[in-house]
Amino acid sequence: MAEIIQGLGEGGVVADIPAVIAPINTFSDSLNMRFIDQAIETFTGEELYATVAIAPSFGIQWRRPDQTYNVFGKNGDFVRVDAAGSVASIFSSVDAKYSNSKWRSTYFNGGYAIVVNNGKSTPLYSLFGSAVTNLQELPGWNWQPSVTISAKVIKSFGYSLVAANLTLDNGSTITYAPSTIRISVQAAAGAIPDIWQPGLTTDTADEFEINSTSPILDMAELRGSLFVYTATEIHVIRIGQQTTRQSYSTSRGILNTNCVVEADNFHYVVDKNDIYRHSGGGGFEPVCEKRTRRKFFKELNDAHSDKVFVLHESEFKEIWICYPSGVATTCNKAMVINYRSGATYFRSIPNATDYFRGGKTNGSTFSNVADSTYFVNGSTQVLVTYDGFDMWDGTAFAPVQSYLERKKMSSGDVSGTTLISSLYPLVDAATNSVSIRMVGQNSYTRDVNLSLNDPESSDLFVLDTTSDTSQNNKVDPRSNGRLINYRMFSSGYWRLAAMSFDAKPASRR
Repeated sequence: MAEIIQGLGEGGVVADIPAVIAPINTFSDSLNMRFIDQAIETFTGEELYATVAIAPSFGIQWRRPDQTYNVFGKNGDFVRVDAAGSVASIFSSVDAKYSNSKWRSTYFNGGYAIVVNNGKSTPLYSLFGSAVTNLQELPGWNWQPSVTISAKVIKSFGYSLVAANLTLDNGSTITYAPSTIRISVQAAAGAIPDIWQPGLTTDTADEFEINSTSPILDMAELRGSLFVYTATEIHVIRIGQQTTRQSYSTSRGILNTNCVVEADNFHYVVDKNDIYRHSGGGGFEPVCEKRTRRKFFKELNDAHSDKVFVLHESEFKEIWICYPSGVATTCNKAMVINYRSGATYFRSIPNATDYFRGGKTNGSTFSNVADSTYFVNGSTQVLVTYDGFDMWDGTAFAPVQSYLERKKMSSGDVSGTTLISSLYPLVDAATNSVSIRMVGQNSYTRDVNLSLNDPESSDLFVLDTTSDTSQNNKVDPRSNGRLINYRMFSSGYWRLAAMSFDAKPASRR
């Protein structure tokens, strides 16, 4: 009698522990398959959003009170695109301080303004309702005579802006202040903060250092506090009648800027050793321990770890950790963590240099019903996730290529007296056939090649999902063994709704 594999859609990929003892509902590897609703189905893909002549490396969706724009930037050029596709230049400069810029952004005052920052020059902003519609330098920022200040990161916090990791340039001397934090005054409604000089008012303007052994890399709000992340520590800032700061952890940190995101009142963080979350109360929880943490760091291209970024895919309750794998220099892969089920799995990413979340165009407006993810990759083509099943392969859009792989699966009897004789995948939807490569083995140390190009074609089966006969909907391995290895792969959409297997005594014929 066939044994049904329980919790198929909750297992995810478990690659860090020995495969032979991994739960039977887990997989050794996967690509472009989403574990959701008690099943496993193909990831939705991406489509072309727009062609932007400046070949942007940065983007943000600005939801202003009157309308929404997508804003794109590259070095000293910025354009905004409305829902109808009309493009307008909002900033253009050939100044060397904008060359090779890696722009980051923050919203201010409920969308009344956006602030963009490259860590090399005075931050720029655009304010809704003002006479100036272009990006311009923040007012009051360079309050010290003949000193130009830049900041690694700047974030909105309450009615103030907070900047950190400063560089001061007076023309002849450059002073680095990697642990220094600046806080602006609180802005009036509909305005941008215009005073940064401490002591000039009784408001919140302040400048101080935190006691840190490494530079500040990022900041993020959680439960009314601003968490300041360095490579090795976390500090907390609270702004009120008096600004307070305190150490939060000296054993945790962050890998680089854009490696923290908030979801369900938790910060999800990637640091140089771990992937963890915390709720602001002091406790830390590894989110993929004994699952895929070691796999992620093994695949990550260390030389380009500064390209890693983290995004929150709220519709599917997922955290995407986008990273350059292998020899890639931009993000070509994402490790996906479903923070409701705990499952982790993997998706291809279109060589992204940056991303932003926002509504898609719906006629002459942007939709506010559900957000999509926009990817920029340094080319003129901006991509956006959608409900179809094509992905950008570097040259064109093509059906999603996906697979599920399980190595060294045991019936539970590792002595070898009980063998898995058949596998019954229940594929309840597919746009194409599903192929299965299945190989048995006795040696635990043997590594089996399950790729489509494996020269051992004798164990390749094609699952006929439209056939009404049971024989065409099961797989019988041609080689027996104590352990079974299999890979299911297809193109386009398919869904694995359930799976079961038959086991028999090894001596039975």
